[in-house]
Amino acid sequence: MSTYRARSRRTYGCEPIQLSKLNPADINMCPGVQLSIVCRECHSWHRVVGKTDLKVIQHGRDNGERCPGGNRQVQADLTPERWFANLRRQELDALPAETRRAARQHYKPLPAVPGPVHLMATPRPAVEHTASERTEQWKKLQPAVKDTNDRRADPLSGAIGPIRGIEAPRTTLRPAA
Repeated sequence: MSTYRARSRRTYGCEPIQLSKLNPADINMCPGVQLSIVCRECHSWHRVVGKTDLKVIQHGRDNGERCPGGNRQVQADLTPERWFANLRRQELDALPAETRRAARQHYKPLPAVPGPVHLMATPRPAVEHTASERTEQWKKLQPAVKDTNDRRADPLSGAIGPIRGIEAPRTTLRPAA
């Protein structure tokens, strides 16, 4: 607040202005700056002076007449912190809704669940064979099957042990120091 005393004690019979009922944008209560408000009559900024008895300074209009909003008492029923909170809330309310809300989250669509594995492969064409065709197929393959069985029965030359390979060591091998 100002240390400057208002010059006039006249109030011209108007009700005092309550800061809490004014628009926060029409008040300047910044720290280090003298309190000022927008006059309701002439809509221009004017200082508020006084220590205990606060008044809007006397001012005139452009045509030279005295403004009826001058010398009007002011009730400081609002703290600078509360004023700043109201001003901030008013500024946020004036923003469009798109800027106040978080951006909408877009999720990737989940991939479709694959079907069973046995249905994924292309089916082999079903071939219907008659019993006589199967007998002929087996007769053609019999010599190759007999040859394979005979070779499996012969022991390998130089093979050691039942696995037909080198015996595994039964003692723990340690490196020579």
